[in-house]
Amino acid sequence: MERILELPEDLRRRLDQRLEPYARALVERSAELALELHADEVGAEHLLCVLMRDADCAAHRAVLHAFADPQTLGEEALALAAGILISGSAVSLPFSEGSVRSLARARALAAQRGEAQVLPLHLLSAALSALPADLCRELEEAGCEPQGLGQGRPSTPPPGEAAAPIRGSLFANFSEAAKKVLSAAARLARQEHIRSIGPAHLALACLLDEPELGRACRLTAARARMLFRGRSEDPTPLALRALPADEAFLGFLAGLAEGTTSLGLLARFHAAGPPELARLLAHHRLAPPLLERAAAAFGDPQA
Repeated sequence: MERILELPEDLRRRLDQRLEPYARALVERSAELALELHADEVGAEHLLCVLMRDADCAAHRAVLHAFADPQTLGEEALALAAGILISGSAVSLPFSEGSVRSLARARALAAQRGEAQVLPLHLLSAALSALPADLCRELEEAGCEPQGLGQGRPSTPPPGEAAAPIRGSLFANFSEAAKKVLSAAARLARQEHIRSIGPAHLALACLLDEPELGRACRLTAARARMLFRGRSEDPTPLALRALPADEAFLGFLAGLAEGTTSLGLLARFHAAGPPELARLLAHHRLAPPLLERAAAAFGDPQA
C-alpha cells in the first residue's frame, strides 16, 4: 500500500532521521490501519494496535516476555481508536468498505423516503445492493426481489417527526432496531473469524432479526445463510486517501529520540501518549522501567 500518512514536511524529515527503519514502517502502517477503520485522522491508538499485531517487532516480544497478552492489549487499544467500528466486550470489529457505503446508502434511503430514522428495512436494501455481482445474480435466481422492500412504507415521516438528514454522525439517526442489527452483524463476522463486517453480515443480521423483511423481498435467513456461506468477506477495495495525524499523535512523534525502535515507540506512550493508553499499559504491568530493561534484550528485525 502506498504511503498515506500525511505529516508536515519538517516532521517527516525528522522522523526519517530519528526512527529506525522497521519502526518507521510501523508508523506508516498505523495510517494503513486508520484507513481500514475509515478514520479521518491517524492517532496513537492506531500505532499501539499495529505494534501489538506485529509478532516480529521488539515491542510485541517484550510484551510477551512481561507475561502480558499483545492480542488483548491490541483489542483494548482498538476499542479506543478513531474509526467506524462496533466495540464489544469480546472484540472490536470495523466495517468493510462495502459496508460503510451501505450504511451511507441506508441513511440516504431513509431521507429519500422521508422517514425519521434509519430502519433495518433501509439497511437490508442497501446491503443487498452492495453484494458482489455474482452473489446478486444467485440471489435473483433464487427468487429474491429487493424491490419488495420499498412497498408499503410511508413516503412522509409520521406527525411530529422530521426526515433523517444526510449529515452529521453516521449513526445519528439509526433506530434502536437498526443498531441492534449492526451488533448482530458484528457477531456474525466474529463467528466466521473475519476481520471486518461486510454487507453479507448486515443483510443476514437484518433477516435474522426481522423475518418479515425476508417475506417482503422473498429471501429467508436460512436461504441467505446458505448462499453467503464462505463468501461473506467483502472484496470491495479500500478507497485510498491521505490521512493526517491528529494533534496528539503529532506531539507523540515530534518528541521521539534518535534511534527509536518499536520498543521505544511503546515506551513513548507513557511519556507522551494519550492518558488512556498510558493507563492501559500500566494495567498490563508494562511500566517504563520494565520497557527500558527490555530494550537491551529485544531488537527489531532488519527492515
